[in-house]
Amino acid sequence: MIEKAEAVVLKTLNHGDTSKIITLYSREVGRLKLIAKGVRSPKSKSMGLFQPTRHIQVIYYAKATSELQMFKSGELIDGFFGLEEDFDRLTLAQVVVELLDRTVEDEETHPRLFQLLVDTLARLSNKHVSSAEAYWFFHVHLLRELGFRPHVGHCSSCQEPLVHEGFLGGHHPHPECIKCHEATQHTVRISGEVIKTIQYLLAEPWASDERPDLNSSDRRGLWDFLWNYTFYHIEPTRHMRSLKVLRQLYG
Repeated sequence: MIEKAEAVVLKTLNHGDTSKIITLYSREVGRLKLIAKGVRSPKSKSMGLFQPTRHIQVIYYAKATSELQMFKSGELIDGFFGLEEDFDRLTLAQVVVELLDRTVEDEETHPRLFQLLVDTLARLSNKHVSSAEAYWFFHVHLLRELGFRPHVGHCSSCQEPLVHEGFLGGHHPHPECIKCHEATQHTVRISGEVIKTIQYLLAEPWASDERPDLNSSDRRGLWDFLWNYTFYHIEPTRHMRSLKVLRQLYG
């Protein structure tokens, strides 16, 4: 059966002398794996389609009994070429697609998540949009869509409001107040400004202005919270390759 899908390329793997296995995230069927035969040949018209982060439309031969479908043809919708002009933005885009790849289930359709992915890559490729804020928005909304929304407004143990600070770490999956939290070497402190920023990101649709202004310490705290919270809830994210480069930029 011939099918069509709108998708974003997450990763590729060379196969044989001239072919590729491509992992995509699509609007229609969620994660999709294709084998594109001959696509690495110099004569292939589809050679440039399969760079990670490319937004494409593909036509493929679908077989219900196979996890790997056969690529027929495709066309570019958006290459997000602005990413290639800025190493920081390109790095964040690579984190975005790898994070999605490690968190979504196979063949689980999620149109809202697909649109979040496309919108985020568009923001990251736009030099007039803060790349860090575009990424933070993606990360917290990805967690929400996957059922791991961060609840930072109150202590998860005693339910007292977290106004000035909270703490994450140890064996507890959600932030606690200083009275309830048992500090360990892995404890992450969350300032009041970071708490407000997370709440703002979750409560509002995307907006490029009127966001809380974080100092360097709070920005570092937000990065630490997002990743430690994600590592706790989604184990496969601990081994992401793109995180090594991200830590060099923001570590």
